[in-house]
Amino acid sequence: MKYQIIAMLSALILVASCATESGEQMTDGGFKYKLINEGEGETPNENDFVFFHVNMMADNNEQFNSRDTGQESMIQLKEQPNANIITQAMQEILATASVGDSVVLMVPTDSLKNLGFPPGDTTKMLSYNIRITNIMDEDSYNNQVEAERIESETKAEEVRQRLPEIEQFVQETYRYIASGKAGDNIQETESGLQYIIHEEGTGEELDPGDIATVHYYGVLKSDGSMFDNSFQRGQEFQFKIGSGQVIRGWDEGLALLRGGSKATLIIPYEQAYGAAGRPPSIPEKADLIFYIEVPEE
Repeated sequence: MKYQIIAMLSALILVASCATESGEQMTDGGFKYKLINEGEGETPNENDFVFFHVNMMADNNEQFNSRDTGQESMIQLKEQPNANIITQAMQEILATASVGDSVVLMVPTDSLKNLGFPPGDTTKMLSYNIRITNIMDEDSYNNQVEAERIESETKAEEVRQRLPEIEQFVQETYRYIASGKAGDNIQETESGLQYIIHEEGTGEELDPGDIATVHYYGVLKSDGSMFDNSFQRGQEFQFKIGSGQVIRGWDEGLALLRGGSKATLIIPYEQAYGAAGRPPSIPEKADLIFYIEVPEE
């Protein structure tokens, strides 16, 4: 995304908006902002970690929203000798912020040309909405990171232990499809995408724009050989439906499922990696089969 560099930098710029006075104000760097809601929570100390949600607009077009990913942004109030002047200013201003502060910040793009803003871009103004959600001291943060690491590794190992079971199921499904016996169990969309629902989930429907989190196991339709899977890694794959982050067959197929579903997608090469394929694992004009699990949450 062309605004990726600016989105990362803006996480620092936005923090300046967390002032304690109401009304329109200016940051030390000369950016105008308006306090929408004044928080009453704690203020941070040196080395504390500050968490916040942020939405960034380029003129009237949304470029980034941390709520879409379900993950807050975070910054530590720690001296950075090599930090640029904006980072230093934001660190100083953030030290006066409270949990619950919410602001709108307006940043003219001509002030960011020397900080990575795309040359020749016609955007005039970046606007941000930020809300501080939590403050943690360094020990608490490190303890949380360690606890999350242990939990993540435990979960990953549980997933990896399922790999033999998944491999067997996928191969049985592949033979079932290849034999022509699947019959009415295979459903087909107008685009030619085929799918089998093994278990119908009871969770929310997955709509374009939603963040999908899935496990998958992919094989070539030609011979059933595996080319990629998430079970071996022990880590789910996450993407935004309908945004072009994945092959078209996935964008269409995941939108057919609910949370908790288990399904197989049979994707023609036109909706996968096209005539060229993706060497060396996916040959030319390769139709693909994916077993998909969507968590209930």
